[in-house]
Amino acid sequence: MAEDNISNSSESVISTFEIKNDLQKIIVDAFSLFTNENINTIPTTDLGKVIRHIGCVPTEEELIEFTSLVESQNEPNTVDINVFVPHMEKQIRAFRYKPGTADELLQAFHTLDTESKGSLSVDFMQQALREGDSLDPDDITEAIKTAYDPDFQCIYYDIWIHKLMGKTKTDPYALAANDVALTDRARAAQDGELNRLLLSSENNDDIDPAVQD
Repeated sequence: MAEDNISNSSESVISTFEIKNDLQKIIVDAFSLFTNENINTIPTTDLGKVIRHIGCVPTEEELIEFTSLVESQNEPNTVDINVFVPHMEKQIRAFRYKPGTADELLQAFHTLDTESKGSLSVDFMQQALREGDSLDPDDITEAIKTAYDPDFQCIYYDIWIHKLMGKTKTDPYALAANDVALTDRARAAQDGELNRLLLSSENNDDIDPAVQD
């Protein structure tokens, strides 16, 4: 989608979807970047960009599968925010499409960098990203622009990884993990209270009625 079609505000989109948690807010904000004002849909061609903007990295096969889940039946080749958000939230809470850590990415580049130079040529980097099966051509071009060193005409991948990992201000998977932890603690607290009540009831049953009198 052309940049001049990208809305600078998510207010019109947010108003059509009732946000219930921080994770949904991240998803809605990403979706709103690719909509025109007062329009609550995006073309399926922008779906991968929205998902990657959130901080997820699906493979091409996973993206095709996800597209089939959220594509509008009434308006082919479009995705409505009210369908997209719950499906996207479900995938994140299942920790699907999760990107590699900085250490994992660095190790992968070390494997490619057989001469241990700390850098790769532009052509080699483009080929490696294409084979990764998770970036479209526009994403690859943007990644190259971000990492390219014009003085040495190469890409220092440790700098690229640092920039890449810093693109997402809030990690959606960290939010999902935190929600799981909060739910577990709440459940544990409820179980503890239930056990306390049961124990108290058992103790009362054991008291001799004559003693109570």
